[in-house]
Amino acid sequence: MIKSTKASHWIGGAVLGTALAFAAPAVSDASDSLLAQGDSNDSVSEAQSVLDDKGYYDYEVDGVFGSITAAAVRDFQADEGLTVDGVIGPNTKAALYGESSSSSSENNTEESSEADDSDNEAVESASTSEGSSSEDTSGGESMTVEATAYTAACAGCSGITATGVNLNTNRNAKVIAVDPDVIPLGSEVQIEGMGTYTAADTGGAINGNRIDVHVPSKSEAYSFGRRSVEVTVVD
Repeated sequence: MIKSTKASHWIGGAVLGTALAFAAPAVSDASDSLLAQGDSNDSVSEAQSVLDDKGYYDYEVDGVFGSITAAAVRDFQADEGLTVDGVIGPNTKAALYGESSSSSSENNTEESSEADDSDNEAVESASTSEGSSSEDTSGGESMTVEATAYTAACAGCSGITATGVNLNTNRNAKVIAVDPDVIPLGSEVQIEGMGTYTAADTGGAINGNRIDVHVPSKSEAYSFGRRSVEVTVVD
């Protein structure tokens, strides 16, 4: 995923979209897990085989996610118009295996806490999002959004948000990724039960009434899951 002005979303237990109206398990099964450099398992072997078939990987299929595999993933992501980060998240996985995905490109900011939904769930989520806004998004107005979490604390993540916030040097930054057409970048946003955050990031999978909440670590991103929250744009 990594442009110099973006961070990379960590996939946790929700569909980045980051959270939905129900809590999702932190991690489902191995096939839905994030694959990144340093991993070594059968899922890596399968990914290497597919990348080989597609002409991106010309090396031994050994199940070890090393620098050569990461480079192949980045080349594939670039050609597919995905976030170029060398990490196989849900959207890269969907493109790689020809599965459907709720978004056409991966997040260009941090790795979100989103896992793959089924087609029906994606449709239902979209319907819920369309009808969830209680008021206009102008200052002081409130709406219900699907929230998940992401972190910049991951291999290959740039940690730089769309507005230039360096999350690597400020792990506790109260930042959210938003759809600028719904919540303008730079806005101060109150999240029910969580406090005030700055809309300082964007992502390919953050569309409509969705937000991704920055947290310091992968474990917190997984634990956050996905949830429905009330937010108010205050500035």
